Amino acid sequence: MGVHDGHRERMRERIDVAGIDSLQDHEVLEYLLFSFVPRRNTNDIAHALIEKFGSFSDVLNADAAALSEVPGMTENAARFLASLPAVLRRYAVSVTKRRPKLAGRRAAREYLAKEMFGLPVEVLGILALDARDGILRFHKLAVGTGDSVTVSVRQVAEFAMTSKAVSVIMAHNHPGGDPRPSQSDYDLTCEIAAVLSGIGVPLADHIIFTDTASYSFEENGLLGSERSER
Repeated sequence: MGVHDGHRERMRERIDVAGIDSLQDHEVLEYLLFSFVPRRNTNDIAHALIEKFGSFSDVLNADAAALSEVPGMTENAARFLASLPAVLRRYAVSVTKRRPKLAGRRAAREYLAKEMFGLPVEVLGILALDARDGILRFHKLAVGTGDSVTVSVRQVAEFAMTSKAVSVIMAHNHPGGDPRPSQSDYDLTCEIAAVLSGIGVPLADHIIFTDTASYSFEENGLLGSERSER
């Protein structure tokens, strides 16, 4: 058993006793890399990853090509780390779907927050609800290339009709960290609300998410007549 093998075994024993929450961010990365970098000191690689990208979350949000540039990273290791945010979102949504009936705006926001968490580019999604605010379907209609995303009103209307939605909630994220809507966010919301109203499917809310905050159009009175008076 080499020196690295002994270190890895000690870390595994530490996790068995105290859990992975006992590890620092770089140690979690080090542990995750064990299976993909079998014969190198993954502690050095973990430190290099955080130094290059800035934080644990920034490492996971980096794409595989950028991760591969860090010395010692293998192609499989880079692909694995880059896939983790999507895996974690899938896990969070799966847990939520055990209780698919929503109980008001807070529950809807919590569900959507899990879908929007940690996305590095803007994504726009639609949540279709039944008459009792139960989740019928959620779908990411459009993925942007940075801090903007484009979706057609027709896409939203078709989704609402094919999902047999009684109402819908629109959601998108601002990777830059400011949840306040832009003018284009207001304009798109007005347009979509008008079209959905025409087919008898009200837009119940439009929620903008960052990883730490959210902004609700409904809560701020922007889905009634006052929405066009901004």
